[in-house]
Amino acid sequence: MRESELHAEFPVTCWSLILQAASVPSAATREALEKLCQEYWPPLYAYLRRSGHDPHEAKDLVQGYLARLIAREDLEAVGPGQGRFRSYLLAGLRNFLISEVRRENAQKRGGGADVVSIDAEEAESGCGVVLARELTPDQAFDRRWAETILLHAVEALRQEYLARGKRELFEALKPSLTGGADEDRAALGRALGMTPGAVAVAVHRLRLRLRELVRIEVAQTVESAAMIDEEMRELLAILSGSGRA
Repeated sequence: MRESELHAEFPVTCWSLILQAASVPSAATREALEKLCQEYWPPLYAYLRRSGHDPHEAKDLVQGYLARLIAREDLEAVGPGQGRFRSYLLAGLRNFLISEVRRENAQKRGGGADVVSIDAEEAESGCGVVLARELTPDQAFDRRWAETILLHAVEALRQEYLARGKRELFEALKPSLTGGADEDRAALGRALGMTPGAVAVAVHRLRLRLRELVRIEVAQTVESAAMIDEEMRELLAILSGSGRA
């Protein structure tokens, strides 16, 4: 799916599917919700850690909240301004934290089984930036959300290059996606058997495709095509440090 396709006709995505069938949950909407929860628990964990919860409690609370969210499927409560999954997710977590559910034990919270796979070391490592910086819990959530979107897009890009047998090219050019200084293109060209000009073109294509994949990832979490550009601007501002985070 190309960027132009997202503008031409908004596709049925995870979040739009869920909202369309909010009043009549189905197996498809539950599966879509479970998929989003599996992919986007890191921002919830970051919010909880920045709020002062230790790693064990943060993990337990994430599992409890998502188990309750998926089981209740109370998506009819989504109101104005919550056409984005991240807005709904954070509002729901806040409500969860002030409810009596918070005082239940871990077994009751999670229903005896984890609803998402959370690696403790990976969760803490992913929170390194938000814990090191002077961020509010809301800013930590937004920062980790933006990072998660980007990580998903980069992984999708890597898989595309692997499928084309271009793993070496991707790994060599991947540092150019971080926004840092470009590598010496002459040196890269020698290592890859390419001219500096060819390297420049390859980097340009890599960045363009990443942007397309970020847009596709964003589309999975918003209600309409009209929200994509706004969400893209916010994510860029968050990652660059000029937004709320």
